[in-house]
Amino acid sequence: MAKKKKNAEDEGKLIIKRYGNRRLYNTETRAYVNYEELAELVRDGQDIKVVDSTTKEDVTKAVLIQVILEEEKNKKTILPTEFLFQLLRSREESVQDFFKNHLSTSFNAYLKTKEEFDNRFRTMLEMATSAPQMFEKLIPGAEVMREILTGKKKDNEE
Repeated sequence: MAKKKKNAEDEGKLIIKRYGNRRLYNTETRAYVNYEELAELVRDGQDIKVVDSTTKEDVTKAVLIQVILEEEKNKKTILPTEFLFQLLRSREESVQDFFKNHLSTSFNAYLKTKEEFDNRFRTMLEMATSAPQMFEKLIPGAEVMREILTGKKKDNEE
């Protein structure tokens, strides 16, 4: 059997086959997956490509939209209702440009900023627990923060 060549675009992507009965097959683990498991793969950073098993057509976008719908059914709201109304009411091509360019870029910037903030906050907390005396001198109320973090009150040595 000749092995099919992968596109450079598909490198590193997990291939999922969608069958006519809407079942999804993970070609790497050789097991069927549900929408929740697929969402977890994506959350874990795995890039996927979903192909129709008979036509070999790329149906990734449709399946990802279905994953979002399943999340909504399970009360994990992702998109506000007003936004969905606006999206459906707008029939302009500019909306596609907005999603391709601005929205994706803005969301990536948000994620990077959030990660940077989390890292800085974590660093501050680590510094606060390793050098509480320094913070007590520099920051008013730091002794209260130390008590919260360590669960211990400062011994009165004066």
